[in-house]
Amino acid sequence: MRAIPVIVLGVASSAALSAPPAYEAPALQARANFSGAFNLPNAAFFTNSTPAINDDARVAFRVAVIAGTEADGMWFGGGGAGSIIYFSPDNEDSALSDPTLNNAGFIATEQRFTSPSGVLRIDTSDNSGSVVVTPGFPFGVTSFGSPLINASGQIGYRGGVTGAGQAFISWSNGVQAIHAAEAGYNPASDVSFLFTPAFNDQRRIAGKVRLGAAGQTGETQPDQVRVYAADGSFVVIARDVDSQPGSPYARFDNSVALTNDGRVAFIATLAAGGRGVFLSDGTTTVQIAREGVDGVGSIEFFSPSANDAGLVAFRAFDAGGLRAVWVGDGTGLVAVAREHDLVETDLGTGQINENTASSPGFGGAPRINARGDVVFMAALTPPGNDAVEWGSGCFVALAKSVGIPGDIDGDGDVDFADLNLLLSSYNQTGPNLPADLDGDGDVDFADLNILLGNYNAGS
Repeated sequence: MRAIPVIVLGVASSAALSAPPAYEAPALQARANFSGAFNLPNAAFFTNSTPAINDDARVAFRVAVIAGTEADGMWFGGGGAGSIIYFSPDNEDSALSDPTLNNAGFIATEQRFTSPSGVLRIDTSDNSGSVVVTPGFPFGVTSFGSPLINASGQIGYRGGVTGAGQAFISWSNGVQAIHAAEAGYNPASDVSFLFTPAFNDQRRIAGKVRLGAAGQTGETQPDQVRVYAADGSFVVIARDVDSQPGSPYARFDNSVALTNDGRVAFIATLAAGGRGVFLSDGTTTVQIAREGVDGVGSIEFFSPSANDAGLVAFRAFDAGGLRAVWVGDGTGLVAVAREHDLVETDLGTGQINENTASSPGFGGAPRINARGDVVFMAALTPPGNDAVEWGSGCFVALAKSVGIPGDIDGDGDVDFADLNLLLSSYNQTGPNLPADLDGDGDVDFADLNILLGNYNAGS
């Protein structure tokens, strides 16, 4: 019998920060409403969309409803400015999926129910879009679930073949590889169902998998969390009780997050009761949060997000029953934003709130970048007046820098990666720019001078 991985309570891995960072007040990027919208057309909505954020705190999200057109839109911006930069073809069923965004400014999304369909790559430098992975050759794929783009432009996704099953597939400059396939697609596979994938810069794909022959997809089938390489080899990160008797995990949520060093963040229902958020490399597992501990109430069924510093962002209620966006690393937890918080908007001070108590104050899942900055969607009302709706806002909460001036990506040193982030935002103006090292509202030579003055510090 395989050993059950150790769960370390309250101790972060060596790559983690000493504690979660403090956060700046959330800054509004866009606000949707029927009229008077901010950085969006009136009557354009993104409710329940999950946004993407890169290390320069640039943001992308899907706009699912746009008045006057059947098209979906893709919004891109940052620093309190932005707009819809791409529209899918204008027909009744045309749709885009939630995006991912890399530091080079490329967005990956699925464009479906229209022509052309497939994995769409949008270049934010000129707002052009091209379908880089199309149906058919070489694997017969007809659907492209959850496309994810990494730093080098490789794209991982869950491909579906009509009547045959699904596969975890990656694309690299025109060449594709199957990482894992369901038994309906490949009878030699031990997997009956592949859940939502995660993808990293090492061209690895992680996900929850259900074991069994084709068609054996019931809840009593064994589940595992695995990380697959492009050659089909894999590492098992966690097993549920059906896969390994005595496991602490009764079942896993359907979505995971994957760091570049191979750790996986996942949410699990525990055999002992309650639910928890965990970060694991398959040997050492860090408990990030657990229901009833450190002010965390019920953990919601939204995917977590993780970075290489060991920070994990997720959604959960607090002990008082209010929904919140949390960040933790195993040594502590920070509520980045919660229902009823006051936030600054284009209309003045607003409140994260809905006009009915049963409606969630947040939409979609939060996402975290390498610096620890967090993007999230929230419903808005005037303070103390939930009878009036201000629509929904996309917010970025920047992690406060406590390290070396010039360490823009927050990895503990000042190097070429930080220089590249600064140069990519050179001459930008606006509030809360990560590369605005002197805090004067723009990225210019003064900021470059600060970075160069600390170059190689911490390395």
